[in-house]
Amino acid sequence: MRAGEARLAIDCGTTSTVAVLAWPDGSWSPLSFDGAPHLSSAVYLSPDDDVWTGQRAWQAAADQPNRFIPAPRRPTDDQLTIDGTVVDALDLAAATLRRVAAEAERVAGGPVQDVRVVVPAGWGPRRRTWMRQAAHRAGLPQPRLVEAPVAVAEHLVATGLQCRVGSFIAVCDLGAGAEATVLRRGPAGFEVLATLADPAAGGTAIDQALAASLTGDPMPEDAGDGALRWTVAASVQAAKEALAHHPAVTVPLPNRPPIIVNNTMLEQAAHPVLQRAAQLTSEAVTAAEIRSDELAGVYCVGGGAHLPQLEKLIADQTGVAPTVVTQPALVAARGAADAGAANPSTASAVEVPVPPVRRAVAIAVPGFASLALIWQCLMTAEQHSTLNVHYWVTLNWGELTMAAVFALLACLGAGTILGSLAAAHSPTPTPGPKAERSASASSPPSPSASRSRASTR
Repeated sequence: MRAGEARLAIDCGTTSTVAVLAWPDGSWSPLSFDGAPHLSSAVYLSPDDDVWTGQRAWQAAADQPNRFIPAPRRPTDDQLTIDGTVVDALDLAAATLRRVAAEAERVAGGPVQDVRVVVPAGWGPRRRTWMRQAAHRAGLPQPRLVEAPVAVAEHLVATGLQCRVGSFIAVCDLGAGAEATVLRRGPAGFEVLATLADPAAGGTAIDQALAASLTGDPMPEDAGDGALRWTVAASVQAAKEALAHHPAVTVPLPNRPPIIVNNTMLEQAAHPVLQRAAQLTSEAVTAAEIRSDELAGVYCVGGGAHLPQLEKLIADQTGVAPTVVTQPALVAARGAADAGAANPSTASAVEVPVPPVRRAVAIAVPGFASLALIWQCLMTAEQHSTLNVHYWVTLNWGELTMAAVFALLACLGAGTILGSLAAAHSPTPTPGPKAERSASASSPPSPSASRSRASTR
């Protein structure tokens, strides 16, 4: 396949970045960095002002921790001071995106022109503009920004979720922080009704709590330059990822004997954080002004979605048993890659619900009021004559005016229902080219295999 036909979707998380390449035939593949299906968002500013990324940045952090930036996000003044050097935050974020672009070009066989970038639903215009500038500085074409919960919802529908137009779903994204969003599906796609975020209720907070249980300090620093801080952080993150597949792991710690960590210790450290994430989901449903029983489903995504406590806590808070999406760390990037390439068979199967009968009141009340006023006007008309030659009738023009107003209201109410009926008998529009997609994607012509990401976003 040609590189120009590929679509590159990038999910830039606070702690890690995931990228997916997709093609029109429905095949897709996550990009691999340093042997893993994700790239750490952390960067390191070398003494000669080069920006290192990924595993190389973490390795350098042990020697010069003051030049290590674990989460290069947009600061208030757009600049950071790193070891006495003033650095533009855009350059740090662009370094990660530049490496993603280079890997995508290598796999696709050329530059990719269709780029989508996943952003949180709560980001405003300034942060979105900043992300576009970072992509431009990284050498990427103008990206299409896709909100993370919208990308998740679109992916769920594309892979077989039955979600009728007018129904509501909730998405709990547990990455480095927590973001809970309620969406409504409309005829042209999903719209965000309410979104709430808490940076202290995600994977970073779990890492800190687990580090505290192991060392007595969330992020210990040595007496000199704080080199132990990032060494312990890397060990704790690796242990948390490994516990998703093993009942217990050994965690090496600098200047201390190794410690065995099991799932019970992880659950104890994560419980307060997951409790807050579940509460955030319930508050988002309340903010959307709907009831929990109106939700068609609650879906958990992000690197921390695999923690089993999260499902129980959300069910207790909302009364709805959540579903952990397959490959939760990849789903937002996959949904963004598929945005605008909806399956026509999926679109035609969507039904638009007819408005409830109570909306007929919007036609009946003003309609009958208009007829009553016209009848009253005609019955109270006075006939006059002059010498049986000239005749004229006196009407109450105020009643006729009010009758016209009520007739207009009845027409507006009828237009709403007729428009809904017309939409119910017409196919749902899709914003982009229609491409056939399968529920389980196959691998493109690339040596990298499809693997899920275990780290937090």
